[in-house]
Amino acid sequence: TKLFLQQFKSTISSSTSFTGGTGTLVTTVPDHSSISHLQRTVADEIIKKPTYFRGSQDDVHDWLDKLEQRFTMANWNDEQKLRYISIHLQDDAYRWWMQTSTLIKTWSAFITAITQAFGSTKVQELAFEQLKWYKQTVNQSITQYYDKIIELCKKVDPVMPDSLKLKYLMAGMKESLKTYVALQDPKTTEAFLLSARKVEDVLSLTKTNNELPDNDITIINATSYQNQLRNQATFTQTSNNKFNQKNTGYADAAQTRTTSNKNTTAGNNANRQNKFSNFTRSTQKLGVCYNCGTPGHYARDCTRPHFQ
Repeated sequence: TKLFLQQFKSTISSSTSFTGGTGTLVTTVPDHSSISHLQRTVADEIIKKPTYFRGSQDDVHDWLDKLEQRFTMANWNDEQKLRYISIHLQDDAYRWWMQTSTLIKTWSAFITAITQAFGSTKVQELAFEQLKWYKQTVNQSITQYYDKIIELCKKVDPVMPDSLKLKYLMAGMKESLKTYVALQDPKTTEAFLLSARKVEDVLSLTKTNNELPDNDITIINATSYQNQLRNQATFTQTSNNKFNQKNTGYADAAQTRTTSNKNTTAGNNANRQNKFSNFTRSTQKLGVCYNCGTPGHYARDCTRPHFQ
C-alpha cells in the first residue's frame, strides 16, 4: 500500500525539467491547482483503505458500485482506476487477477471480465426480468426511478451502452412524463435525467397552480356570502329605522287617540257613575216607600195598599 501511495503522489507531484534559453537546466513544479484538497484526500484514502473484493462470496455488482463512487470522488480516470485495482483484490479475486491481468488493458474490459468470473447468473437473470417489466410507480420520483433502472442495467450488463439504457428508461417511465421527455430527444442517460427532472418540476408546479385558484375561489365565495349576509342585515336594520322614523307621527297619533279614547271612556264612566251616585243620594235623601215603591214618603205614612 505504501508503495502504491508513493507512486500516486509521485504521479501528481512530479517535477519537470527543461532547458532554458541560456542553456541552464530549470526545474519547475507543475501547477496542481485543478486538483482540489478533497480529491487528494479521497485518493489517499482509496489507497490507504481499499474497498476489498474477495471473490464469489462477495457481490461483485455492489462492490463495483462502491468502488466507482470512490473513484468518481477522487476524479480518477480509467487509466488510474486500472492501475490501482490490484490493491482492492484479495483471495480468489487476487489470484484471478494475477492470471488475467496481462490480458486486460482497459477499465471496461476489467469490469466485463470480473463480472463474468464472479457474477451470479441467477442474479443477472433476475435483474433482466425486472428490467424488462419495471415501471415507474405513482409516488416514485424520476430520480428514484432512474437510479433503479441504472442499477438493474449494471447487474444485467456492467458495460451496457447508454443507447440501450435509454430505451429501458423511456419504456418504463410515467406516461405523463414520457411525451415531454421524448420531445427533448436525450442522447445520454445524464441528458435524460436532466430533461425528466425539468418536466417533473414543471408538471408539479402546474398542478400546484391549478389547485390554488380552486381554493381561492372557495375562500372568495365564502367571504362574498358572508359579506352578502352582513349587507342584507345592515339593509334590513336601516330600512326598519327609516320606516320607524317616517311613521313616528302615526305612532304618536295612534297613541294620542288611544289615550284620548281611554280618557273619554273613563270620563263617560265617571259621569254615569256620578249620575247614578247622585240619583242614589237624592233617592236616599227623599226616601222611598217600601209599601208602594213611590219616593217622597215612608211606608209607615203610606195610605196605599201593598204594591198596588
